[in-house]
Amino acid sequence: MSPSESKLPLSVLLFHAAMQQHMSLADFTDTLGLSVATLRSYLFDAGSCSRMRSKTVEQIAKVLNLSEEEVRERAELLPYATEPFGEWLKNQMQGRFTRASLCAATKISDSAMKNYLNGQTTPDPENAMKLAEALNADTLAVAHMIVASELQQRGTTLPQVPQREAPVAAKLAPAPAAAPALETTVEATPAPMPALNAAHDEAVITAYTEQRLLNLWRRLHPQGRRATLTYIASLLAEEL
Repeated sequence: MSPSESKLPLSVLLFHAAMQQHMSLADFTDTLGLSVATLRSYLFDAGSCSRMRSKTVEQIAKVLNLSEEEVRERAELLPYATEPFGEWLKNQMQGRFTRASLCAATKISDSAMKNYLNGQTTPDPENAMKLAEALNADTLAVAHMIVASELQQRGTTLPQVPQREAPVAAKLAPAPAAAPALETTVEATPAPMPALNAAHDEAVITAYTEQRLLNLWRRLHPQGRRATLTYIASLLAEEL
């Protein structure tokens, strides 16, 4: 896992793990020993991951090859806000695919593809992987966008991207326009993926660290908050 991926939320890593195995959520639940409803809550309901049982944390740690402590830390994080998945998909298709040709390339039904494009639904991990492969898109960034889109549709306020650098989701920039695609076209022109630099990696890590601290602060009892503020004030006084 690269430094720029080191602070991704648990929800994104779980969705991406299912994508890599070309599994639907229903199939992936067998790997985790969870129900579909529970897995969906971990992916798309903000804060639900922080209530995981110890046995679940242990199993997720094994599947993702993380420590249990890291699983709990990532469970506190939210993905960055992104454009809706349907809008991104439309931009990626321009000059490369028609709806019919993309359905043919991915073996996804026309009704499902229509719902993706209209923003009514997002693909499950199996179909998300098919789309990422057909569009030559970064699979981790696709997972990030789908999870973020679902959370935003549910009214969750997500952290904004640091202004100085583009996030991991910047790999999802629309492909350059090409000649209009024919109905029979099934091959995609690879879209260039901008490289991330060290400054961006540091920005991502810093942003997610701050977010986790804010999440922990909100969970403190009022007495705990007062004690924390008193301690910070004493530290500031020592510096004067």
